[in-house]
Amino acid sequence: MENQRLALAVAVAALVPSIYGAALPPLATVRGEMDSAALAHAEATAAWTSAGMVAAVGVVSGSGEVVVLAGAVALTYALLYRKARKVEPQ
Repeated sequence: MENQRLALAVAVAALVPSIYGAALPPLATVRGEMDSAALAHAEATAAWTSAGMVAAVGVVSGSGEVVVLAGAVALTYALLYRKARKVEPQ
């Protein structure tokens, strides 16, 4: 049972990069562009979508592992994209 919860947590955590990849360009591209309203909106959409997906799967499965592991991945991606968007291109 414990292995199944961990496998579910890893699977949900692997979906987070897919959500960000579908909503936003790669980090290097974000870092090289000017901060724009469209980029900020896409970033917020990706963050809310991934957080909602993590929360929904965590609640439905009753697995704290999903919330902790996949939530940490979602938070990491949100911070990486936020920092990349704030870099001023040279």
